[in-house]
Amino acid sequence: QVLPKPVRAWVGLACTCDISMVSQGAGGNQGHSGLALYKIKEQHAALREAALAESLAYVAARSKPIVPPNVFVDGVSMGGQGGSRPLSRHVLVKDLRKVAGRLKVDFPTTGLFEDMSPMGLYALFDGQSSACEPGPMAAEWCAKNFYKKLMENLGSLPQNATSETFVKAALVKSFEDLDSELLDTQPDIVDGCGAAVALLLGDTLFTAVLGLCDGLLYEVGEPQVKGLGRSQGRPELSEERTRIQRTGAAVVGTGPDSRLLMPDGRLSAVTRSLGNRDWKREPTGISGLISCIPEVKSLKLSWAEKHTFLLLNNRPQAEALGDQELVNIAAEFPSQPRAACGEMTTMALSKSPATAQVTSVGLWFLHGGPKGAAGEQELKEDGPPKKKAKTGSEIVDSARLRHIMLRYHEVTPGAPPKAHSDTKGNRSRTEAESVLRVVMKELTKEMAEMKKKIKGKKPEEVALKSVKFQELCKKHSDCSTSQKNGAMCGDLGWMSKELQTARGGNFRELVAPLRIGEYSDIVATTDSLHLIQRIA
Repeated sequence: QVLPKPVRAWVGLACTCDISMVSQGAGGNQGHSGLALYKIKEQHAALREAALAESLAYVAARSKPIVPPNVFVDGVSMGGQGGSRPLSRHVLVKDLRKVAGRLKVDFPTTGLFEDMSPMGLYALFDGQSSACEPGPMAAEWCAKNFYKKLMENLGSLPQNATSETFVKAALVKSFEDLDSELLDTQPDIVDGCGAAVALLLGDTLFTAVLGLCDGLLYEVGEPQVKGLGRSQGRPELSEERTRIQRTGAAVVGTGPDSRLLMPDGRLSAVTRSLGNRDWKREPTGISGLISCIPEVKSLKLSWAEKHTFLLLNNRPQAEALGDQELVNIAAEFPSQPRAACGEMTTMALSKSPATAQVTSVGLWFLHGGPKGAAGEQELKEDGPPKKKAKTGSEIVDSARLRHIMLRYHEVTPGAPPKAHSDTKGNRSRTEAESVLRVVMKELTKEMAEMKKKIKGKKPEEVALKSVKFQELCKKHSDCSTSQKNGAMCGDLGWMSKELQTARGGNFRELVAPLRIGEYSDIVATTDSLHLIQRIA
């Protein structure tokens, strides 16, 4: 284990200093400082102990296993001009600590970073939230580089500066650094982009929204929808209007029809973005006019109890669907972000211009806190080992599963759909996902009704009473298990952790956290999509 520079310095001082070389004073037992030699020895012993304690703490902090945040996350993007570069990009760094380790970035070990708290980064960059005409270049470049800037700024935080305030400052600086480098080093990129970013650090959620992108956090209880990023980026906002006027530009129009007006007559509905060289740099731009500073917020989460999911939406998605529409769709797909985002983007695309690209990222917080089953295991390490029954609430090495499987074929972007593409074995992936979403809604509805009627039964008993599953499995599934009768329809039997992993794709990742009776999100393997239910 390589020790940090401060620790190496102290260890070097404490271990290489030769006490016998200290000259003696008039009394025969004093050094140059006038201190008695036994005092000098005590000081050096204290230095050695402090250095050793610091190095041991450093090693202990980094010897803990790295655990990703206990969430389900996925993103879906649809539309755009076939064959051209995407206008919107999304990045899902499911374990930021693991990526940082590969790049030799050290995070602090105190405050919010203490105890190797799980870290995840989820972001989208939208070239349709640009001051000029929509373009793909800035969004693509920012998606490739933002996580590096953020890791660098988080890694540079001192050990005594690891509170929410400093992490928020690191987020802001990451946007500033990204924008500055984009403008300074990429002269060929003249378009711009907005952004919606979520950083999970233990049980604290940080969000940063720029331009006309949007975030939405759902809180159970009232219920309440918390909008994120809606106090910036729009010329109709009074603070933005004042800031713009101070630069010498103006705002014309009122309400949502307001536009930023440049002295040369150019108009923009966006007041904050990354990039947009011609608006920010002379001779055609005005310094400080288009800001790169996002709206940053932080919140301590009540994991999966009060706070259930977070959505990050690009501009077309945010403009096409209202908050309540998004919440209604999410309710149909609990803890199923791939399916939920697919439904949202499909609906938004039908309400958007033909050239729009719609993107949504969904993040569902799972039961068990930030570390999930790994966190529960840490708490039990100090106690005596106990034999645990398979209650369905923990991640187990094997589980009994059943599934509905749909095969699909890849479609070349921009290519016309094949005739009768809704038939078995001749679907595109988009069409296969659409079929599975219909299946998932029917099964979720049936499960809710069964739980009301059948009380006091074990979860596996309720799950196996599903009539809909057998009906839908026989109708849609391309797997031979769909030909089995009764409760065995679609049954994969008991599958070990190794068999689940061998299936490839995200099979193991999405199956492992399932509790008995629960349905998975859309699982993707090589050429098939699956809806999986854990039944034991």
